[in-house]
Amino acid sequence: MSEEDNSARSMLSKQLTEKAEKELKEKPEWRERDIQGLRDMVLENKDLKCPTDNAFLLRFLRARKFNYERAYELLLSHFRQRSENPDVFKNFKPSSVKHILEAGVTGILPDRDQEGRRVIVFRPGLWKPDGSMGPFTDVFKTNILSLMKVIKEDETQVNGVIMLGDMAGMTMTHARHVIPNARRISTMLQDAFPARFKGIHYVNEPTVVGYIFGFIKPFLKEKMKKRIHFHCQDWKSLHDFITADVLPSDYGGNQPQYSNKAWMETLLASEDEYKDEETYYLKEVNIAPVFTENKQDAMECVTGTYKKLSID
Repeated sequence: MSEEDNSARSMLSKQLTEKAEKELKEKPEWRERDIQGLRDMVLENKDLKCPTDNAFLLRFLRARKFNYERAYELLLSHFRQRSENPDVFKNFKPSSVKHILEAGVTGILPDRDQEGRRVIVFRPGLWKPDGSMGPFTDVFKTNILSLMKVIKEDETQVNGVIMLGDMAGMTMTHARHVIPNARRISTMLQDAFPARFKGIHYVNEPTVVGYIFGFIKPFLKEKMKKRIHFHCQDWKSLHDFITADVLPSDYGGNQPQYSNKAWMETLLASEDEYKDEETYYLKEVNIAPVFTENKQDAMECVTGTYKKLSID
């Protein structure tokens, strides 16, 4: 058995073990059995090629509270999205988005928040929509690459992640690139990624963000809608969710001014970890969509009901 397999079973502290059992229904004495149960389902599907080691399968089980069937559906959805979005998953390695990292668009804070969650900082306004920085999908690819890196951590699988969206610099020109991707971005994060998304917090948001969110909202599940908060520059409101002790001074925190340089170096140094990603696939094509679009809600967004959104 590989070293990675062993680490998947033994890296949880006593506190995390208790939390995983309470919140994720994970029992140490059943973990091997549960992983093997999911592995058997994967191996039976001849149209699916993906890793089957303990560490990989465990993250899907944790994301679906150790329900075999739901974990398997999440895994299928994950690889379905890879097949359906080649512009994101082709050339899927950190070096392909070095220009996005160098612009400071995506980063992860060095410290976890008070709940042990990873904090991902996302600054889409730094991406230039004039074509000089590639398509907007490169921004999304950078976020997915970053998420795939941190979700390998047992602590992140159990505690989850928080996204901090700094929307400074966002314009209507940016919106024209974001809105056409609203559905698939929502699908990939909600229905196709093995992570516990515990909240999305927007700051420095100009008016156009309400317009963009109006198009994204119909594709969000109720649970996710309740976890989205708009703070503008009300740092006290932000600190109610993310402690100031881990936040940079840019967001009213006690840490130095924000820079994604350390994360950029970490991700770029992880190039070899992604070398096999494009060899995995799901051959099935006639699979039901991850969710059905609510056409009425979508039309309401188009006609402007985003103006009615309540922004915290």
